[in-house]
Amino acid sequence: MGIHKRNWKSYLGEVLMLGLCVIFFIPFYYLLVNTFKPARDATASPLSLPIKNFTLDLYKEALDVINFWSSFRNSVVITVVSVIIIIVIGSMAAYAITRRKNKLTSILFFYFLVGFMVPAQTTLIPLFNLMSFFHLQNSVPGMIVLYSSWCNFAMFMYQGFLGGIPKELEEAALIDGAGLWKMYWNIVFPLLKPVTTTIVIFDVMWIWNDFMMPYLFISSSENFTLIMEVYKGVGQFANNWTVMLCTMVIVLIPVVIFYLIMQKNIIAGITSGAVKG
Repeated sequence: MGIHKRNWKSYLGEVLMLGLCVIFFIPFYYLLVNTFKPARDATASPLSLPIKNFTLDLYKEALDVINFWSSFRNSVVITVVSVIIIIVIGSMAAYAITRRKNKLTSILFFYFLVGFMVPAQTTLIPLFNLMSFFHLQNSVPGMIVLYSSWCNFAMFMYQGFLGGIPKELEEAALIDGAGLWKMYWNIVFPLLKPVTTTIVIFDVMWIWNDFMMPYLFISSSENFTLIMEVYKGVGQFANNWTVMLCTMVIVLIPVVIFYLIMQKNIIAGITSGAVKG
């Protein structure tokens, strides 16, 4: 079996890709490396390694200044509870619409579709009035309600995947005496693990990093998320920007760890949904 010879175009493509990787990596390198230097060194040589004056004092200062633990707790609660609600409602809605083909489910599908197509920016004013009417503004439960409305995206993801699950499995479970609720959670939902993992990854990273909703609907510092703490520090650290970089890294660390752990499931979930749909 002969060895496949590569032409110059393939080598040129690899060189271009490596160049793009370096270009995109530089801002992250700049952000990280300057958090371990005194401000004087970061200004004089921003791209050099912190070999001589390596320090963690900037991180200690950042943690002392920002309300880290309270905002971290708020971010975790909002993200985890919102994603759970999105998964539960989105998967059940997709199952009902996929398995029960009638006029009602067609109307519900159209309802979800319209909600998915309307840009969120066009509904901010009525949404603000609605949140104020129900006294959900400036509260963690209110943010959970807002983010849970993104279950329509999960519904469309699940619908494409459910089309490839044979109905015979459900029929066999019903014949064996399982109720509809038990059949769904014990038989159907475990088969949705690939697409569920993909939805969890996308929604966790979106909710954790979202700035617009907390900025518009949270005003008190005790309800701030980590992103809002970073925004608060823009003016607070105007004369100490290296501490500002530390707050950015602190906010990024949890979601980067989460992504590195879960990234291998992204392609599997997307391709499984595409093939089975």
